[in-house]
Amino acid sequence: MNPFLAAVMGTLLHLKRKCPKCKREQIVKKDQKDKTVPCKFCGAKIPPKK
Repeated sequence: MNPFLAAVMGTLLHLKRKCPKCKREQIVKKDQKDKTVPCKFCGAKIPPKK
């Protein structure tokens, strides 16, 4: 696998979150990775990954 592609995929996996209410996935901004964010689909709060 291309090292650049592997780095991009690793970054995206850390920014992807699943809503506990509607179970849909979204990618959050890098500066919000350690914060609770609202789901853009249903408005529920999505906690940061541990």
